[in-house]
Amino acid sequence: MVSKAERLQQQYEINKARADAAKAALAELRRIQNQKAKKEARKKRNHALFESAGLMILADLVVSESGLPAVDRGALLGGLMAVAKTLEHGPESTRFQEWKSAGDALLAEREAARQSPPAKNPATAPDQTPSESFIT
Repeated sequence: MVSKAERLQQQYEINKARADAAKAALAELRRIQNQKAKKEARKKRNHALFESAGLMILADLVVSESGLPAVDRGALLGGLMAVAKTLEHGPESTRFQEWKSAGDALLAEREAARQSPPAKNPATAPDQTPSESFIT
């Protein structure tokens, strides 16, 4: 027969094993949640970066038609720093309002162009007269 002390020791070990398993499961759950949070934050950051790059492309600041950089990197950075300094004055500043109206106009124009169906060219009938190569 097992003594009361031995039964309590066995119960203690069983409960300790369950507690250790629960701690491990909780740690794994927290690790997964942290991974998801980091992934979501990374996705939001990447979206913001792509959106900013898209705006710079719209403004012809990133790539020219030849595929080469349109603006020197230092000049671009200096210009962006000047914009950031101007934005410190807030949306009430005249410069901010000028930039906003110009930017909103371009975005609205591009959105309208994107949503309007492309114009279809009427099919032209092939030329009915024979070409000179067929006339002998």
